[in-house]
Formats: sequence, structure tokens, C-alpha cells
Amino acid sequence: MLFKRLIFFVALIVMLFAFTVPAHAEMEYRFSDKDTITKDFSWGQDDIIEAIDFELYAGYPDNTLSLNNNMTRAEFAAVLNRIVDAGGTPGPNWYDGAVDGLVKAGVIPDKSGDWDAPITRLEAAKWLGRLAKVYQVTVKDQGATFSDTSDPDAIYANKTGLMKGVSPGVLGADRNLLRGEAAVLLLRVAKSVDNNLPSDDELKQAMMEAIEDVNANIDHMRNTWKLDFGFYDSLPYKRVTQNYLEEDQRAMYAERNSGRTLSLLGIKEIKIAEKHNAIAVVVTKLYNKEKGYDVSPAVTRWKKINGRWMMTQGGVPDNRDLKYLGIKF
Repeated sequence: MLFKRLIFFVALIVMLFAFTVPAHAEMEYRFSDKDTITKDFSWGQDDIIEAIDFELYAGYPDNTLSLNNNMTRAEFAAVLNRIVDAGGTPGPNWYDGAVDGLVKAGVIPDKSGDWDAPITRLEAAKWLGRLAKVYQVTVKDQGATFSDTSDPDAIYANKTGLMKGVSPGVLGADRNLLRGEAAVLLLRVAKSVDNNLPSDDELKQAMMEAIEDVNANIDHMRNTWKLDFGFYDSLPYKRVTQNYLEEDQRAMYAERNSGRTLSLLGIKEIKIAEKHNAIAVVVTKLYNKEKGYDVSPAVTRWKKINGRWMMTQGGVPDNRDLKYLGIKF
């Protein structure tokens, strides 16, 4: 009996160690100023990382996050529209369609003002309060309020938990909304809008197609051992994002001299761990198709992009994913 307990204990330790190995495709690592996540936004670092991994927050083309920069009104409108999929009629400016869609949805009151100007925390709170009403976000604290604004929409954003204060009960109404703060807000919105959920079957089908894209990328890498981001156009389903493919290739290429063998993956079972209108988390039990043994389950993050579910991040579970691994297969 003691021997059996010892074997179980050792197996448990090995399993827990495996579960805490960082996922190979955490997307924040590609940004040159990623240290600002913990340095300047420690209070919201977990949410910022999640927002990046869901591709709710994309950073700049020069691979910087610039979290301390102000978020403009146009930028905030654009990212909000991508979450709620409000559509809109395009115009001469890159943001016209997003603004038009949110105005028609009732999230933004009108199209007036300078859209290249920073958005204040008060205006952002007003938009989020209206969004909460339009998309039926659940009230979490009926008594929540702000001492520095009496605006009913801003206060409603607080009641639903979409906008919190810079300190208890203080919105910081006159301050500009920083991009790091906006990333946190975007994740809150994405995890709160649940009035048009995808079916489990839709997400499972997307996962089955994504694993074929992953296998195509694995096979291409082991045949060429070079970075080839243009290979995205050759994927059979394009159920992973371009960013995912690039980070996956970098991770495999970094181990080209490690002696590790790249093998194709098969799916044994798929479970939907979390789903909302625009984002989802899927846990998949995998096996090595070429050698037959089970491998670590994959926790994958998904975003609905232009009406299509796309895998944005995934791999070996890390500490934040432990809550999803209690799912029974």
C-alpha cells in the first residue's frame, strides 16, 4: 500500500510539473516592451496578457505594446466593435465603419468630435455603460457608484463591473484612458457579452480544423527547418491566426538543435471550457499520431474574427490554465 501511495505521489508531482510548464505560444513575448506589463500595470497584468493572447489587444506594427500611451477615441471604438460585431458602413477614415456601427447600436451617441483625440476615462465609461445595456451585461453590484461623476451610463458601467475606479469609488473621470487600461477593459467586455453564444459543436469543429493547420505547420517545419511565415497561405483551413502560426514556427525553430522530434497530433476529445460571444477557451485531449501515446492536453484561446472562430493562442497549459484542467473527459 505504501509503495502504491508513493507511486501515486510521484505521478502527481510529475503531472503538476508538466501542467506548470509555460505554453509555447504566449503571445506577449513577441513585444519588445513586454516588461511594461508587470512593471507599470502589475494590478492588471493577468488581464492584459489574456487580452493579448485572445488578440483583443494587438499593439503596434513595430512590435511594441505602448501600454502607457493614450488610447484614442477611434482606437477604442474599433476594438469595441470587433468584440460586439456591430458592423457599420465604411467611410474615408479607417475607423468610420466601427464608429458608424457603434452609433447605430446605441453604444456611442453620435459621430461628433475629434476621433484622433485621446478618450477620457469618463467617455470610455459612458460607452461601456451603454454597451452593457444594449448587450444585456449582468449587473454585479447594484450599489456601485463613482464620487467624481453622476453620469448614469458611467455609473452603470461600474455596476456591471466593466469599468472600475482608479481607487475605490473614484473613476478618474478627467484622466485619459491608457492603452494598458484599455486592454483590461476589452477583456472584461469580451467575457461579459453573452447574448449570442456559439454552439459547442461550432467550436469543436473549429478545433478539429485548427489541429489540421497545426499539423501542416509542424510537417512544414520538420521538412524545411526554416521560418516561413508565408506558409500561412498554404494552411488547409486557416483556423489559426497569422500571429499564432508565426509564434508556433518560432517556438519549433528555436528547438531545431535540441534533438526533439516533431510529431503530428491527433484529437481524442474536445471540451469547451469557456465561451462568450467573441472569445472562447477550448481544452483538447491530444495524442501523438505517429507514436500512439497521449500528450499533455492543450488549452487553446479563440476569437471570433469576421464571423469565423480562429485559434489565437494555445499549447501546454501554464499556471493560469489550471482552472480549466479540472474538466472531466
